[in-house]
Order: sequence, then structure tokens, then C-alpha cells
Amino acid sequence: MTCCDVVNEDVKIFKPLSKRWCTDIVCLLIFLIYLVGMIAVGVFSLMNGNINYIQYPTDYLNQFCGHSPNVRDKPKAFYPRLDEDLKQQQFLLYTGFGLLQFQPYTLCVEECPVSFSLANPTEYGGLSYPGANSTEAASLPHNSFYVPYATQELFSRCLPVIDNQPELDRQLCAKPGCSDPRVRQLETDGIQEINCTVGADQIDSTPEVTQAWVVDSEAGKALCEFEVKEVNKQTFLPPGATAETRTHERQFAEFITLSFTVLTSVTDSWLQVAVMGIAAPFAFAFVWFVLLFLFAGLIIVLALLLFLAILVALCIYLYIKAGWTAGVDTSAITNLTATLLPTVPLFDTPGDISQTWYAVFAIIATIVVVVYIILILLWRTQIVRAIAIVKETTKVFRSIPFIVVWPMVGLAFSAAVLVYAVAIGSYIATSNRNTFAEMTALLNNTVTGAAGVVTDAITGSITDPLSSLDSGARMAVLMSVHVVGIIWALFITAAAVYTTLARTVAVWFFSHGPNEQGKVVLKAWWWCGFRVVFSCAWCIFFKHLGSIAFGAAIMTVVKIIKIVLEGFNYYTKDLQDSNFLLKLIVQCSRCCVWCLERTIQFITYFGFVFVAIEGTSFCSACWKTMGLWVRYPAQIAVNKMVAHLLSVVISLSIPTFCGLITWVWCDADNRQQPFWPAIVTWVVSFFIASSVTDVFRCAIDTLFICAFKDLEDNGTPNYMSEALQEGFGIDRRQRLDTIAVPGGAPVYKASTTTTPHGGDTELARP
Repeated sequence: MTCCDVVNEDVKIFKPLSKRWCTDIVCLLIFLIYLVGMIAVGVFSLMNGNINYIQYPTDYLNQFCGHSPNVRDKPKAFYPRLDEDLKQQQFLLYTGFGLLQFQPYTLCVEECPVSFSLANPTEYGGLSYPGANSTEAASLPHNSFYVPYATQELFSRCLPVIDNQPELDRQLCAKPGCSDPRVRQLETDGIQEINCTVGADQIDSTPEVTQAWVVDSEAGKALCEFEVKEVNKQTFLPPGATAETRTHERQFAEFITLSFTVLTSVTDSWLQVAVMGIAAPFAFAFVWFVLLFLFAGLIIVLALLLFLAILVALCIYLYIKAGWTAGVDTSAITNLTATLLPTVPLFDTPGDISQTWYAVFAIIATIVVVVYIILILLWRTQIVRAIAIVKETTKVFRSIPFIVVWPMVGLAFSAAVLVYAVAIGSYIATSNRNTFAEMTALLNNTVTGAAGVVTDAITGSITDPLSSLDSGARMAVLMSVHVVGIIWALFITAAAVYTTLARTVAVWFFSHGPNEQGKVVLKAWWWCGFRVVFSCAWCIFFKHLGSIAFGAAIMTVVKIIKIVLEGFNYYTKDLQDSNFLLKLIVQCSRCCVWCLERTIQFITYFGFVFVAIEGTSFCSACWKTMGLWVRYPAQIAVNKMVAHLLSVVISLSIPTFCGLITWVWCDADNRQQPFWPAIVTWVVSFFIASSVTDVFRCAIDTLFICAFKDLEDNGTPNYMSEALQEGFGIDRRQRLDTIAVPGGAPVYKASTTTTPHGGDTELARP
């Protein structure tokens, strides 16, 4: 056994590192060649792109704010006519990379305008703007602007925000009227000057109301029988602006305002988010593992019953929608759903499909429920085995707790890949970036049909003004190579982590063996599992990276097909609405690709387990996966169903608890907007919980394969623990003959045969 081996070489099923060789070398070479191509794309993009477009905003003269000589002291970008630019260039929102080409009129400023003042307005732009008198800028407009709204800085960009503070609010009294003698007596007594809602004091929204009056004293408040508060919001528009031109800008400002609110509330509560979003999920996962170790059977049975209850509830819903509950009082159900989900009209939806389709769905759902109940009854033995495997999985986590943390390495590497993707993708996008002058020239050339250009782009016609702005083909090729490589790298990362986990679990399983009393016990101890996990990772990286790249390449091809199909579906929605045959073809194609993707993922990840255990090539591993599927279809189905049910419960319960505790914590500390830190905590903890459940599912699949390989290859289980044997219904005392070996441990000899049972090949019970 070498320094990196963790299992003795006499284990016939599990191939040790010293006997493994590099698998799927051809695919590994293809991946390395593609990697070199990606590096070449990156270098080319770095040479032709301009990092200044990423680091600094550019003004309408293509000067870099805070970097170019003329505007070195003006590091921030201000958009004085954003409403007009959004309206003119809205067609960019409907094209692939069009948003990257959006070029609003931009000015470099020292500080972002924080408010608007009629008393001391500040002028921006004009002929005094740095660089406006240059020869290159002669054809561009050099307008002067005054800021009619507040802005806030985000990444050196001055973006408009909505000010929700009311101005010019006043209290109005509607009864008694302004001409009432009691009201006039207030003015006679000098208590209050009566300002009726006429002339300058009229109500703009309802100018016909002339008898209301402004309440401005305690005596007036006591006299008034019906008092209301009028909230006036002042909005200052630039010259020529209309409600239509301000619509896009206001929507953009509302989005920015919400973004600032979320960002501020999350950063103010960073401690709560860090504790409950990162540390707490592992603690809750440990609690779940303890519960599964103690009550695995009860939890799994409850999960199966809960799934059955959901199916039955779906049937009842479809029965009601199909009109099959005539004569049955369903008011209790409808009232309950209206109480729990008041904003979701489950039983009365406008524009709903016909009852015929609901009847069809109800029949299908009924068949599913009946089949589910029958299979649960027939697969009782398989469910007991699944419970035993789940309990055995918790022992793996107890012996090798570091295995739960290992997916974080994969997440970190995936994050690094995504950072690289964004960085190089930005260089590719800026390698042929248009300027404001080019955009202006384009819009001026199509001035007579500018509105038509926008309308055509929205409705999906072939008019595309971007074709005259860039070469297109070069950027498309570079971006395609880049995106495909990134997807491949992400799949390789996920597959390498999964295969490392599978080999670690297999090491744990095959480290069992009989002791002097003949009981199968764990004969190794790894002190949290650092050594075994890193040894397995080293093995996968240096011996089976080709197989990993092979499986990841297949999943990448399917993913690219799916992306292309989804893009085609998105851009042809209007055409599909008018052509039923096209819609049928597209939707059926999406369904087929989804089924193909799920099937390939199932076979591929089972194949990775065989690669981890036996060190075979990827094709051989997939072939063995199909053989295993043929021999044990019921057990695989039960294992997958149990694993998915538990994963859903764990993946949802952990972030829900973390998010709820974060909300309570932030609210107790009087934090502003505790909802947003709770949401961010939920998202972060969900990713961590999902990674933990990935380990859980991988351990279940690996233990299942190891256990049945042990039974098939040895006839008698040599590595299954006593608890797992008991869960599989194996009684060693009745089924095995003990042969004493002088000076050594007992050797066991099988004395049974195998017979098919319950859809799976199974050891016959005596």
C-alpha cells in the first residue's frame, strides 16, 4: 500500500491506487487542447479588449471618467437624459448582447447630484465641458443640463433614485364647509386664517371641491368633523419631458432604489447573514444526521406518506376543477385555501383551461396515486434496505465529517471559474465596443424611421440596427468558445467533487472487515477524514480526470442543446402563439431534451461511482451502470425516491430555519428592512444545504453499489457492517459456515443461492 492508498490491496472489488491507470486519455487530451484554445481566446481578448471600459465609465466623448486627462478629476458618471436614451435605445433590450451596447448620454462629474434645488441649480455639460471643443466632438450635441432628480452612486455611476418623502402635505377638512359660520368664526376670533380650496389653494386632482379648507390650528382640528391628509409629491421635469418619456426612467429608478435598499440592509446585517447563512447550515445538517441515525425509519416513512398526501391533494384539486365533486360540499377546502393563500385563486382562475383537460389530468393523477400505493406495498423489502443504507450513511459522516465540507471546495472553484468567465467575457464584449458617437450616427441615419426601428425590434421583425455597429461574427465565435468552455469546466468541477466523494465513501465501506469474533467492524480511523478525502481527490485528479472530462463533455453538449432550444423558444413566443404546429414541435422538443438530460445525468453520475470504485473507463462504467439498473431496478428506484424526498426536506428546512432566525435576530436589533437579510440568508444557506444533500445522495448511491458488489462478488458479505446486513435481512449465524484458520481471522463461506424476488436479484432467506 503506497502513501496515498487508503485501502489494502487484498480488497478485490475496490482497486487501490497502485493498480490504477489513467483512464480516457484521448478525452483528456481533447480537453487540454480546448483549454489551450480557451487560453488563446482569453489572451486575444485581453489584447483587443480595453480594461478601461470595465474599470471606468465613459462619457459621450468616449473619455474615461477619472482616467482620461481631461476628466481625471471627475471620476463619476452622470446620465442627464436617461429617460430619453432608454426610450430611443430600448430595442437593445430585445437582442442577445444588445444591453452591452447601450450608450446613454454620459457626463463625468466630481460628485453625484444628491438633490435638486430651484434656488441654486447646478449646470452640467455644455460647451464648457472638458473636450467639448475638440475637433472629434464637432458633430456631437453639447447640451447643458440641470438635474431634476436625486441620484445615488453605484460603482461610480450616478443613478436616479425615488425620493419617497412627501412635500407640501396639508390637512384638509371637508365638513363643515368653508362657508359655514362656525368656520368663519375661527378667522374672526383670530385663531386661524381660513384657506378654502380655491385658486392657489385648490386641490389639483379634484378642483371642483371648493368648500374644503386647510386645517392649521388645534381649534380647527376640534371643529372639523371629517378631516383628511393631502400628500403632494413634487416632480420637476426637464424641458420637453413628458409622462411617456419618464416612464422608463422611473421604472429604472425604482429598480435602483430597491437595489440600494437591499444592499444597505444586507451590509448592515452582515454578521447575521454570515452566521446564519454559512455556519448555521452545517450545524442544522449535523442535527439532521443525528435524527436520521436515530429515527431513519420513521422519517422515511413519514416522507413517503407526505408525498402520498401531496398526490392525493393534487387529485382532489383536479377533481374539483374537473367538476367531479357535484353534490359534495367542498366549501371547507376552498375556504381553507382562500385563508392560507388569499392571493392565489386556486379554484377560480380567470382564463383557465377547460374542464375536459382537468378531467384528463385527474385521471392521470389517480393512476399515479394507485401505482404509487401498489409500488410502496410491493417494495417493502427495498424500503427497509433503503432505511438501512440511510442509517449507514450517517455513520460515514460520523467517521469522516470532513466529507461534508469538501463540496465547499467545489463551490469555491466554481466561483473562481465564474469570475474568470465574467472577466474574459467582459474583455470579449469590449473588444468591439461601440461609442456614443457611433450610436448617435446610427440613430440619425434612421431618424425618419427611428420609431419604426424600435417598434420592429419589439415585435420581432428582422430589423436589427446592431448589425452596423460591430463585426458580430468574431465576437460571437469568441463568446461561444468561451461559454462552452466555462460550462464544460463547471461540469468537470461538479463531477470531480462527486467522484471524490464516491471514492471516499467506498474507502470507508471497504475498510470494514471481520474481527476475531467474526463481526464485521470498521478497521480504520482517519481523524475527521482529511487524509482520506485528499488522497481520494489526488487519485481522481491524476488517474481519472479523462473520465471526468468525458462525462462532463456529454452533459455539456446536452446543456448547449437545451440552451439553444430555450433561446429559440423565447424569441419565437409570438410566432408560436399564432402557429400551433410550431408551438407543439418546440414544446415537445423541450420535453424530450429535458428527459434526455435527466437520463444522461443519472447514468453519468452512477458511472462516476463505478470509476471511483473500480477505476474503469467512463464507457465501461456506464455499461456497468446499465447492468446494475437491469438487475436492481426496484432498489434503485426506491433509493432515488427516498434520497430525493429527504434532500428536498433537508434542503428546504435548513434555509427556512436560518432565514427565520435571521429575521427575528435583525428585528430584535432594530435593523431596517430585516426581510432582505433573511432572504439573502435563505439563498446562501440553501446553496450550502444543497451541497450537503449532494453528499448525502452520493453516499447513498455509493453504499448501495458497494453493498451489492460485495454480495455479488463474494457470495457472502465480507465488508457490510452488522447493522447493514441486518437491514438487508442477512442472518450470518444461520447462513454461513465458519472455517477456522490457524493463526488468522475466521473465514466465512457462503452456503446459499440467489433467486429473483421483488423485481431485484436478492439473496434467498433460509
